[in-house]
Amino acid sequence: MVQFFKVKKPDVQAQAPLEVEVLELNAHGVGVARHQGKPLFVPGVLAGERVRVRLTGQNSKYRTASLAKVLRASPQRQKPFCPYTAQCGGCSLQHVPLVDQRALKARAVARLFARHGVEALPEPEWLTGEGQGYRRVARLAIRRQGKGVALGFRRQQSHELVEIDHCGVLAPSLSALIPPLRALLNRLQAVRQLGHLELYQAAEGIALLLRHGGALSNRDLDSLLAFAQERELALFLQDDVGRRPLHVPFPLYYQIDNIKLSFTPGDFIQINGRLNEQLVRQALAWLAPEPGQAVLDLFCGVGNFSLPLAAAGHPVVGVEGVMEMVEQARGNAEDNDLPGARFHRADLAADFTAESWARQGFGAVLLDPGRAGAEQVMPYLLKLSPRRLLYVSCNPATLARDSEALLAGGYRLARLGLIDMFPHTAHCEAMALFELS
Repeated sequence: MVQFFKVKKPDVQAQAPLEVEVLELNAHGVGVARHQGKPLFVPGVLAGERVRVRLTGQNSKYRTASLAKVLRASPQRQKPFCPYTAQCGGCSLQHVPLVDQRALKARAVARLFARHGVEALPEPEWLTGEGQGYRRVARLAIRRQGKGVALGFRRQQSHELVEIDHCGVLAPSLSALIPPLRALLNRLQAVRQLGHLELYQAAEGIALLLRHGGALSNRDLDSLLAFAQERELALFLQDDVGRRPLHVPFPLYYQIDNIKLSFTPGDFIQINGRLNEQLVRQALAWLAPEPGQAVLDLFCGVGNFSLPLAAAGHPVVGVEGVMEMVEQARGNAEDNDLPGARFHRADLAADFTAESWARQGFGAVLLDPGRAGAEQVMPYLLKLSPRRLLYVSCNPATLARDSEALLAGGYRLARLGLIDMFPHTAHCEAMALFELS
């Protein structure tokens, strides 16, 4: 759902500001106006507003501009809660009410399906949560600045860094760590070796992962360890060789109902913890396997869906392409005393239907692929012919594309869910239930 504009700078050295009327917002929440017969894209505006802008780029088809001043504001405009929003660009829709953000996302998803010939969509069912303090995972960029370092987020579509002191969408406990972490990094000798910093809010505390190049000095290791001990943080280091724990005073896991899912910093976990809990519960309710029916979970990760399914009494086969994740999922099944969940590693881009775990037959299949979707998996899924198939997607564009194969293979789209996993961004996640006709 992200669009990158590759444009050249305006030919004129000093462009005078322009006054334009915003006609609409596109699928990415960017305002669309017209200038000299071409579309003009302006972030940070609302439909119906009159604004003063400065050109930032142009090509033969369109132009881009930055907002200089709102001359006539929309009554829907709201004040951003973050002082960095104009520079950071990570939460670029803060000026848009949440209800309007979701309407924008629903229209964008409908257009994606329409491109693939799916016009009659089921009424979308939304999963929503809080607009602030929702992120339990964050990656902070580190940049050399003078003799020290700056800590913050990358500007949108840029390698430049916006230094921050807090972040309104981070869990408050993570946001509060930013200033002391900056002070810590500026005390280290290995300024040139620092890569980036990852923060994780686990059930029992906060974990940090510091990526760096080369070996750290004993003095730096002592400083890092003292910081982690003083604040009771779990701390991991990662260099070109691998990842290693420096201080782990508590087990790292997140929880869904009574199930504990252990993870290691660097593993994929859903960034929005509360929405993930809603997502899992809705997935189980929609898939609704018959009592004792075996379920296949493709792209299973650490067992985010597999273990709740097993806890509900269903034999589950989870399949993942990365052996490290398979081992983590197996450990989670053992820790939660769920022997009905079994996990395997497989190349899901190849024909897996002859594998012993695939030959048992499944009436229900759940898949949760990455942004690239599951296009290569579709032919083999169709061979399995499950009666119900739930597709969880972090990229509705590839979900819409992959739905073509399912609809052509005899399935119908029975339910469509939209998940506002990242409020104040144009990003939307989705889940779709397909039933064999």
